[in-house]
Amino acid sequence: MKQILVILGCFLAMSCSSQKQEDPNLIGKWDGSLKDSKTGSSVEKIILEFTKDGKFLQHLGEGKMQNTIESTYEVQNDKIVTVEKDTQEKSEGKYNIKKDTLTITFEGMENKYIKLK
Repeated sequence: MKQILVILGCFLAMSCSSQKQEDPNLIGKWDGSLKDSKTGSSVEKIILEFTKDGKFLQHLGEGKMQNTIESTYEVQNDKIVTVEKDTQEKSEGKYNIKKDTLTITFEGMENKYIKLK
């Protein structure tokens, strides 16, 4: 009976950890712009930064007007799940990386970002 419980416990632990994935292609800084949800036009410059240790930084604006939003992130299948540090608000969006272009679809709107070297 103990063996069955141990095997079941190992299986459960492996299935839980398999949901969290890492995508080394995502690590780094990505340049793009925020779009207006109604018009789809560019509103503000944004740089997304994904770190190896699970931090997600959004640098909005430029120069002295730049504001940074800190969050954590994890990859689950084809989605990026973020939790904002201050508000604990959880968000998720589908993502895709082709060459040096990151495409994130969030609330039906698609945004493209170019990897910074």
